[in-house]
Amino acid sequence: MLVELLRGKGRKAAVMLKGVFLACAVTVVMLLVLAFIMLKLQATSEKMELFILVTYVISCFVGGIYCGRQAEKRKFLYGMLLGTTYFLLLFFLSAMGDRDVQSGILKSAVAFCLCACGGMLGGMVAG
Repeated sequence: MLVELLRGKGRKAAVMLKGVFLACAVTVVMLLVLAFIMLKLQATSEKMELFILVTYVISCFVGGIYCGRQAEKRKFLYGMLLGTTYFLLLFFLSAMGDRDVQSGILKSAVAFCLCACGGMLGGMVAG
């Protein structure tokens, strides 16, 4: 029984890891498209920040759909956990590159809410 329980938890962790990887892959593709659009249109940094947030939401949504489809029940929680994990990964990567993390607390809080809600919504619509 213990072995089955551990296999189940390992499977859930593997699903979550694959979901985060999928979300990161979607982010990379969308940021490349955004960079190309920015190059051609020479948009302002305010618009760029908005599109980056939209990229986070769409990425978490896609990852949430994947995790929700793999989960048997409580799909929205798996999606929310994916969004939270995705945000934490982004936060720690950003913190390693930027020494002044506290100046962007409000932006980080908004990004956290958007990532968690995007993942949760993806988990909800997963079939």
